[in-house]
Amino acid sequence: MRASGIVAFALCLLSRVSFAGDAPWNVALRSSEVFQGGIVEIRVSSEDVRTIKGYFRDQEIPFFTEQGSFAALFGVDLEEKPGPLAIAIQGWSHSGEKNEKLVILRVREKTFPQEKISVPAVFDRIDEATRKRIEREQERLSRLWAISTPQRLWEGDFLAPVSGGITSPFGLRRIINGSPRSPHGGVDLKAPLGAEIFAANHGRVVLREEFFFSGKSIVLDHGVGLYTMYFHLADFRIEKDSQVRKGDLIGWAGMTGRVTGPHLHWGVRLHGARVDPFQLLEAAGNREQAEGRKQ
Repeated sequence: MRASGIVAFALCLLSRVSFAGDAPWNVALRSSEVFQGGIVEIRVSSEDVRTIKGYFRDQEIPFFTEQGSFAALFGVDLEEKPGPLAIAIQGWSHSGEKNEKLVILRVREKTFPQEKISVPAVFDRIDEATRKRIEREQERLSRLWAISTPQRLWEGDFLAPVSGGITSPFGLRRIINGSPRSPHGGVDLKAPLGAEIFAANHGRVVLREEFFFSGKSIVLDHGVGLYTMYFHLADFRIEKDSQVRKGDLIGWAGMTGRVTGPHLHWGVRLHGARVDPFQLLEAAGNREQAEGRKQ
């Protein structure tokens, strides 16, 4: 299996970092600092490591084998508090000996754009039945993020699902009629009605449904806690539980759900954390593509 674009990029830029603990193996990061909404690549190497596990708070961070070592991707939520953040890494040797190291990351505050808008009160009003529907749909998504498929399903670089540029950036803070709303957990990409939408990488379709806010929605599970989302579609091309390959046609852009015009909302969840989708594109081989989308 070809190296993940993200991890391959990390191989070129890894910096050695000293961590607490005396485990007989090396831990490497691309950087010991990460902005809110960012992705950290962790790599563990040793000739005598049989199993590696990572833990952040009460959540396991799964590792996968890659080119003779262990690797993991860790997402920092866009609202994670700036400051030090600890990840415990436990390893077992072939003889069964257990060792542990503590990875200390520093989360840096990121300045996200802000937008103040006013809309008619009727547009911003939600009745009780609709509110309950929204809560049920949010709960369904929350249950998905809590599941981590043990196997890595993606391979190689990630692709943008559509060629259009950004119309609404990641992390945008909207204030509607004077009331702050949840920050934008993905990016809105320009996509005319009926534009083809493609899978960013190999994965399994774990959600294919129409929701109140996101309209016709697809969620792909790429394994080890990584998910991509495709919202406001006009229609679906794939079925739930089907396997998709990178670049497969999965649907067509539309304006379903709570939107004012056609576009694609593309989001990424990594172990539940809301991270910038362009973090997946800014790996080796993807940088030109990512810069093109940002213009």
